[in-house]
Amino acid sequence: MSTPAGGSVIWIEIDTADVTAVKDFYGSLFGWSFPGMPTPDGGTYHLIQPAGAPFPMGGILESGSGEREGIVLSAVSMDVAGDAARLKGLGATVVVPPSKAADGGDYARLTDPRGNLFAIWTPPGPPPGVDPSQLDASAFEPKPGSLGWFEIGTRDLDVTRTFYAQALGWSYEPDPGVPGETYEGVRAGTAQPSGGLRELGQAKGQARGVADYTMPLFLTEEVPATADRAVALGARVDDAPTVTTYGLTFARLTDPRGNRFGLFAPPKG
Repeated sequence: MSTPAGGSVIWIEIDTADVTAVKDFYGSLFGWSFPGMPTPDGGTYHLIQPAGAPFPMGGILESGSGEREGIVLSAVSMDVAGDAARLKGLGATVVVPPSKAADGGDYARLTDPRGNLFAIWTPPGPPPGVDPSQLDASAFEPKPGSLGWFEIGTRDLDVTRTFYAQALGWSYEPDPGVPGETYEGVRAGTAQPSGGLRELGQAKGQARGVADYTMPLFLTEEVPATADRAVALGARVDDAPTVTTYGLTFARLTDPRGNRFGLFAPPKG
């Protein structure tokens, strides 16, 4: 396996004051497991391990009561310090300066010009005992319950598009899958789109006050059934399961801690 391309979004972090609640919800919904790693301050970093995947896809950071709850998208950077300085010049704000991540990589957290929190991160390499060269390529294809897409909702498409193109090298292509909505596929260090930009405030029935957001979308075999399970576990459906013109099914939800996430299933056949 080669090093992930710069700008690709392959990691998430969940900030929460209640690690147990997060584990209970996502573990029950997707079958995630959460191996622990000791941190330099004596705490524990809880990795997010999707069932059947060779590597973790994220981690859980425990915050103090009343501090931020959220899911942070992390994009690959081979020079976190240099990129943080460069992105600041493009209008980003550095929230956590370049430092060593709990998983052993380097990272920094920033907000984009629209106020969305994101991270840049240098992966630390495979977990001990795992040799990527011995894994078949199919092992790295998204499995049910794993991160397979990301989305940025923005009320200023031009500003968001321009920032991430300059900051992370993203490029875009129109996605007409939902009539009446402007949506662009994002090629984030990938040959094919692996995420999307959604213009807010224009879709029929869309609340005028919807704020900019970022969120991960997780692969599932049946979006409606998974959405129903999520609701039974305490989630809220924000956008009911929808089928695009080319057969992809998706839904947007909010978990019991108030964090946005999505579900999607590729076209059948």
